[in-house]
Amino acid sequence: MWYFAAALLLLLIMSLAAGYFMFMTVFDTSRKGGGDPDPDFIDSEGDAMRPTARKLYDFVGPLKEEFKKLPLKELTVTSFDGLKLKGYLLEGDPDEIVICVHGYRSSMENDFSDKVKIYRDRGSTVLFVNDRAHGNSEGRYLGFSELDRFDVAKWVDLMNSMYVNPRIYLHGVSMGGATVIHCADMGLKNVKGIIDDCGFDSIIGITKAQIKNMFHIPYFPIGYCAWFWSKLIAKVSFTASIGEECVKKTDLPILFIHGREDHYVPCYMSEKMYEACASKKELHLVEGCGHGAAYMMITDEYTDAVNRMLDGRIR
Repeated sequence: MWYFAAALLLLLIMSLAAGYFMFMTVFDTSRKGGGDPDPDFIDSEGDAMRPTARKLYDFVGPLKEEFKKLPLKELTVTSFDGLKLKGYLLEGDPDEIVICVHGYRSSMENDFSDKVKIYRDRGSTVLFVNDRAHGNSEGRYLGFSELDRFDVAKWVDLMNSMYVNPRIYLHGVSMGGATVIHCADMGLKNVKGIIDDCGFDSIIGITKAQIKNMFHIPYFPIGYCAWFWSKLIAKVSFTASIGEECVKKTDLPILFIHGREDHYVPCYMSEKMYEACASKKELHLVEGCGHGAAYMMITDEYTDAVNRMLDGRIR
């Protein structure tokens, strides 16, 4: 029977190696830094995974140049595990603060160059954060929303120390959307509402969806091996925060926005969280819209929904 045991050992080693490769590809930013879209992510309009990516890339491009001209003030916080994280403050109304959290391997310019118009028109104070291991924030491994939620808590604390009883709102896109959803049950001081634009429900949920949709392989055993390495090296559990559970335990109003043709972060994740949400809520599903393109596709509806959130008029 030694050959049977040897075969099992070989299978285990191969699975752990494949899981390690997957973990490093997804989490290790020293291999491929964040900040600019992957050329693969802006494929043709016929790309089934990202049908509106090229249009979005062209839409945001000129706005990024305008974004760089904003009078932003650099701020720094230290994460719970000792990383120096950078954020950029656009000063406005001290009573209304929006913390904007970008997506996976993205940046504040990529994800908020367009949406900043909503807040500039309102005169809000806006804080754009660089996630750990992104931009000039320290770190090698992504927090993948799980560690990032604790980083957002640090930014909330800083805003509360700089301003007197402000109304704070959290606005996240993609992984940033998951991050702010995972803040929903944390009881963060003076946070009054959450805007989740195409965020995933959990790390286990998004990794299962992407392994199925992008790689067409079973989750077991490689996905679980990647989870093992993630917990061991990056200290990130795939199941520590589950979106549906977070929104069941919150009284914060939540605005869910998602493209119906988003196959990168499946639309059903926002639908499930909306159904589970115990607080005031709205769900905006955008026809013909791929990942992260909702503002471009429904600018007026998106703007109106965010304004109603900040005005306390979410239904």
